[in-house]
Amino acid sequence: MVWLWLLLAFGVFMALLRSIYAVNRSALRRYGYEPFSLPNAALMLVVNLLLLSALAPAEPSTAVGHGALRQVVMLGIAAVLALGLLVVVARRSSIWYALYAVALMSVAAIAVLPSLVFMRFAAAADDAEDAGSDGPPDRGG
Repeated sequence: MVWLWLLLAFGVFMALLRSIYAVNRSALRRYGYEPFSLPNAALMLVVNLLLLSALAPAEPSTAVGHGALRQVVMLGIAAVLALGLLVVVARRSSIWYALYAVALMSVAAIAVLPSLVFMRFAAAADDAEDAGSDGPPDRGG
């Protein structure tokens, strides 16, 4: 039964990654802008980490108000950053692309950012291969 859950989770994860690439291609073709770009994903990584820190169970402290205040401040900062990115992406593309990108990156930026980096590396390798260079030039000595 555990294997079935793992297989299902992997399938959902791969479908979400595939949807990221599809949304990027569609938005690039329509608006000339990728909602899931590296800077956006890096900013949303901060939002993701703030959400994880605010919602993770904290150590019990002696003062009750300090933990709640810290949690509210972290959630507020995460909301302001996410709303700012939502406005930027919505102005450059569609509100629907922006809502999908910000919502998905808010919870999954830890997985989205490495995937985008590897996608850029693969594109750079394809470009280098198309240019005919197999590597750095020989510097015979």
